Formats: sequence, structure tokens, C-alpha cells
Amino acid sequence: MRVQTSRGALATASWADRVHTTDDAYRNIGSSTALLITDLCSIDEPLIDAIRGGIHAVVVLNTPQHTPRWGSFLGYQMTSAQPYSEWMLAPNRQVSALARTPNEFGAQTTLTTFTQPTDAETLINVNIAMKNHVVASQQALGHGRLTVLGIDLAALAQPHSWSSRIMELLLASPNVTGIDEFGVGIIGYGPYGGMGLYHGTASSHTPGLRLVSAVDANPERIAQARTDFPGLIGYNSADQLLRDTNTDIVIVATPPNTHYELALAALEADKHVVVEKPLCLTLDEADSLIERAQENCRLLTVHQNRRWDQDFRTIVGLLDDNTIGEVFNIETSVSAFDHPCRAWHSDAEISGGIAYDWGAHHIDWIHQLYHEPPERIFAFGHKRRWHETTNLDQLRIHLQFSEGREATFFQSELDGFRRPKFYIQGTNGTIVGNYHTFEQSLVDPITGYRVERYHYAEAPATLEVAIYEGSGQLAHLKPALVEKDTFGFHRDLADHLLVGTPLGVQPPQIRSVVGVLELAHRSSELGTLQTLGHR
Repeated sequence: MRVQTSRGALATASWADRVHTTDDAYRNIGSSTALLITDLCSIDEPLIDAIRGGIHAVVVLNTPQHTPRWGSFLGYQMTSAQPYSEWMLAPNRQVSALARTPNEFGAQTTLTTFTQPTDAETLINVNIAMKNHVVASQQALGHGRLTVLGIDLAALAQPHSWSSRIMELLLASPNVTGIDEFGVGIIGYGPYGGMGLYHGTASSHTPGLRLVSAVDANPERIAQARTDFPGLIGYNSADQLLRDTNTDIVIVATPPNTHYELALAALEADKHVVVEKPLCLTLDEADSLIERAQENCRLLTVHQNRRWDQDFRTIVGLLDDNTIGEVFNIETSVSAFDHPCRAWHSDAEISGGIAYDWGAHHIDWIHQLYHEPPERIFAFGHKRRWHETTNLDQLRIHLQFSEGREATFFQSELDGFRRPKFYIQGTNGTIVGNYHTFEQSLVDPITGYRVERYHYAEAPATLEVAIYEGSGQLAHLKPALVEKDTFGFHRDLADHLLVGTPLGVQPPQIRSVVGVLELAHRSSELGTLQTLGHR
């Protein structure tokens, strides 16, 4: 069994800034933080009075400070102490804060099961020998809350785990607005299989979100939207949708050169705003949108859904575990040797340029892995062959970060040997993520055999890790991908609006992505080094 001190566990917890741990913390605790109790001996009458007076106390039973058999307190009675193992835990999704959690998830932890007072609400069950047992509970005590958790503190602090996410949800400020569902409207529904259908489906699978309206200039697409989502109200102009009082969140899914004006109009209409990447085309536009969102107290974010990709999340976990040591070089790419698409994505006036499409995701990945934007940007582009489109044929963006760290994003339509999607160097090893052919063989009764080929970037990369073991020896491993999280962006959005958890894709992060994209194209045009200013 792993034993970790409370201090050691909290060092890795994403929610550590939401709790106090000192014995007398409840004397000055505010409504935005909770008191974390890891020693039952600290529960005394003054503390109970403080809870009844309005604080939130979280009791974690499975810590080194607690003996295996703690008996009972405040009407909670231990029923079993289970050994360290992987346990399948089932959240109570009827609890509003847990509505967007999975039906069950695995956690490496010891468990303490217990019975709870009749006025307490079960948060998490575990099924042992065909019988459910409570391992997490919550109740109101006076004006405050008491949460009891029979899960390891180390498991609750494990980065990017469902245990940690549930802790974030339980520590978030209670929803005092009385709103239990947000209406979603899409500007730019698009063709069948496009972003309108995607966002509508994601909303349908995310408790607390519901697609209620859509705009498209093409009447056939609006008709399709009504078929896809019965009850949806279709409009032929953005102005009409922005006057719809049932639409709380506006998703801008139009070409990039229209993002700024539409997002600004939605913010001025007091809507929360989600913009397809990129947010906009310039830093000035980004600063204007962020300022207006702050003035109107409205959410502004970008659909950086690739943060939830399996290969990227697996890499994040490897780096969190210090698998390859200190990272000093990150290279990402998306490349092929073929005609660019003849849609607006390849028109520089509409798209912003070659880097604004896939580059918006890759630059965001790099920022997330380094936990900061770059200090300097230099880019070099080529226009050599594909003259039917106005985007560059190839662009290499080199980024310089603090402490001498570096990163490169490479996009090309002139690359005959596809480069790795990820190439990450650390002081103790290297991670490589290779693209692979993504196709399906089919037999049609009329036309016979054919092969359906899909865009190679849609499939997760095949990851391999080389770890230095000394004396010139390398150990190689192929890590399994983390579990797929299909609509993670929308779940994060709903949790933020309905529960109060921190927003995953925040305005300062998306501002820096726009800045890199704008300055990279400027650097390529002028042949000069560019510096990214901070707001």
C-alpha cells in the first residue's frame, strides 16, 4: 500500500488552493475555501460550531493520521476498511455537482466504507460482493456543509484523475443562481456532419446543456438542424439568434475572419460565448473580446477540444510523472504531400493563414505542456507549388521559452515523409508520437471493393517512450492511451457554469495562442524575430 503524507499529496493536487489544512483555519476561512480535515482528533465542538456557522469541512478518512478503525463520529459509523487496490467507484449522478461524471471510474486507493446519518446524501458508492457501500457522503450542518470521504488523500490528489475531478466539483462554490440548464445556440450550423451537429450532440450528452437555436444562411441546413434536434428554433441571421432569450450560450462556428465581430456582438447581447478555434486573428481583437467579456461578466472561451485527445492527455500524464525528466524541447507537426483543400481553410484572407487551423491546437498543446507562453517567435514559410490557394505551402514556427527551453510547430503540404506528431525531449528520455494510416476497407454491392481514407490527424498517435537507464542503455515502453473523453470540453464548460469549477480553457491562454499565430505569420513575412507581449 502506498503511504503519502498529507503535505506530499497536496503538493500535486489541482484543488490545493481551495482548502485550508491548519487546525485553526476555520477561524478565518471564507466561503470560497474549505477546511480539509485529515485527523479526526481535530474535530471538536468549536469546529462543529464553525461548520454550523457556514464553513465547508471535508473529512478525508484514509490518511496516515487516521488509525484503520476510527469507529464513529457525528453519526458516521465505519463498516469496513478495504486494502489498497483498484476499486470501481460509482458517483451519484443525481447530485447536481456530479451530474457530468461517469457512471463509474477506477481509482487506486484504500477504502473506508461507512453508514451515514439519515439526512446525509450519498456521493459515491462501491459495490463489494453485489452490495453497495458508501465511500463518500455529504450533508448540511446548519449553514455549512460536511463532506466525508473514505478514499485515499493521494488518490484524491492524483492529477487528471476522476477522483481529483470529483474533489474539485465538491470544493466548488455552490450554485446559487437556481439555473440548472443553459440553452445553447450555434451561429454557423454547417453541413451534415459539421460543427453544428457536433456541438448539438455534445450538448445533448452533457447534463445542463441543451441546443435550442441555430443560425445558417442556407435554409436546407436549418431544416436539417430541426431534424437533427427536434424543437430547435432556426434563424437566418445572427441578430435574430442574439435576441433569443432562451439562448444563454452562443457558439460561433463560422470561418475565422468572422469570429471577432460575431463574438463581440454576442457578448454585447449578454451571452456567454464559445468560439471555434482560433478565437480571432489578432492580439488586438483578442484583447478587445477579453475586455468586453470581463465588463459584462460573461464567459469567453475557445473550443480547444484537442486538449482532451487521448494521446495528448497520455503525454500530460507521462510528464506529470516526470517520466522523461525536465522537458527542454517539444516538436509537433502536421504534414503531407498533396493539394491543400479548396475550402476556406486554405484561403489566407478567411482563415488567417496556414497556421491558424491545426496550428491553433498544436500551439495550445505546447503552451499547456510548458505551462506558459513563449518569449520569442521566429517563423519561416514557403509558397512553392500549390498556387490555387493563398495559404503558404509550408510554415515552421520556432518558439523560445524561459530557461532556454524551445519548441517547434511544423505544418507542410510538401512533406513526402510524414514527421512525428509529437517529439518531446527531456533530461531523462524522449517521447515520440507517430501518425498512422487511418483507413477502412469496404465492399459495396454495386461498385465492389473500396478503401475509405480519413484524415490522418484524426486518430490518436502511437506513443513510444525511451528512458535512459545509465551506461548508454535505454528502456523502451509503449504506454497505453488514457480512456477516451469524447465531450470533455462541454463537460468542463457546464461544470464551470453550473458548479463553479475553474474554466479549463481560459482567456489568457487563448490570447497567447492568437498572439503566436499572428506573430508567426508576421515573422515569416518580415524575416524578423518577434516578441510576445503580456497583457
